[in-house]
Amino acid sequence: MGADFSATHPVRLASYASRRQRVRDAMRAAGHELLIAYGNGRHSFVGMNPAWYLTGFKQMGPHMAVVLPLDGEPFVVVTPRWDEERARERSAVEEVIAVEPDAFLATIRDEIAKRQLGRASIAVAGGQQQPRGLIEAWPDLLGTPPADADQMISDLARIRDEWSLYCTRAAVDIAEQGYDWLLANVRPGMYEHHVAGELETYIRSLGAEDNFQLMSSSQHNRSVHMPTNRVIAEGDILLGEITPAVEGEYIQICRTAVFGTPTALQLEKFAMLDEALRAGMKAAKPGVPVSEVVAAINAPISAAGYEKYTVPPYMRTRGHSMSLGSMDPEIATFSGHVLAKGVVFVMHPNQYIPDTGYFMCGEPVIITDDGAQPLTSRMGELGSIL
Repeated sequence: MGADFSATHPVRLASYASRRQRVRDAMRAAGHELLIAYGNGRHSFVGMNPAWYLTGFKQMGPHMAVVLPLDGEPFVVVTPRWDEERARERSAVEEVIAVEPDAFLATIRDEIAKRQLGRASIAVAGGQQQPRGLIEAWPDLLGTPPADADQMISDLARIRDEWSLYCTRAAVDIAEQGYDWLLANVRPGMYEHHVAGELETYIRSLGAEDNFQLMSSSQHNRSVHMPTNRVIAEGDILLGEITPAVEGEYIQICRTAVFGTPTALQLEKFAMLDEALRAGMKAAKPGVPVSEVVAAINAPISAAGYEKYTVPPYMRTRGHSMSLGSMDPEIATFSGHVLAKGVVFVMHPNQYIPDTGYFMCGEPVIITDDGAQPLTSRMGELGSIL
């Protein structure tokens, strides 16, 4: 029996109610009486979507906003008007107002006035994806420059609730099935982009609503990149970054496979990255700065003589979050984040190695008191495609 993502799933309803309450608690602590959580309809894992995070509704139109008062019921304004039925069916916020895009701002203004919320201390969370015109319009529309609530939403969303984890685990399962399909079906003589297209179709057939995918192959990879019209050859090293999304929750696995039997050198260098990954996972406990996780990952690689390759331009980050409501934390030396229990992100000591070329090695993990635990059923190995 497949996973249930219906709008009335009890875990879904309870989690969205809990999100609204946690946001209200944060609003109260920050002195905000009203929050506008905006979504612009451009969904990707590089930008959070505060409106989707609070409603469970994936918009199709250019604008959507959840208006959440500290006291009283929230309401949603969605565009365009023809998407009203779907919004009412999926939104975890009961009151939905559907309008055309050109009436979006005026509707928010009028509804705030009608509900006598206009004198409130107002904050806006736009997920860093608001159009410039909208950002410039808020002060006049609301009568005062609103506070920026992006970090407030991000801080709450990075701690995954039960529904978020339910969707995340479903996406992990899809990613693993996708990689298994890849190993079983890709062969020398195929074009990279043909393989990527077929994998994309398969992943979506499993229930993914989206998938960010990097895939490339070479005898000596300099990095991983988008698929090209290159013909895959015997002896190539195939790199794959598979990132499906379920209900807006993206996860990512990073994998490496050899066309043929891996050499002893290739196995040795992949084992080095696996050791680095496991060291980072062991270090990643609640209260630990992510810079310490980076140091733990880099240590085995530096000890093997590759310290210069653990920094730009060879490597930028050792991982990152990609939840619906937060891109934090980023596992990088420049990040000031301190890990918390319940955070989910991909940890990946992907690395250029001069002896073998670029290898990928990465898992989606969740932070526990015992360190980062993989969400995959099995951690990645250096694959062999015979």
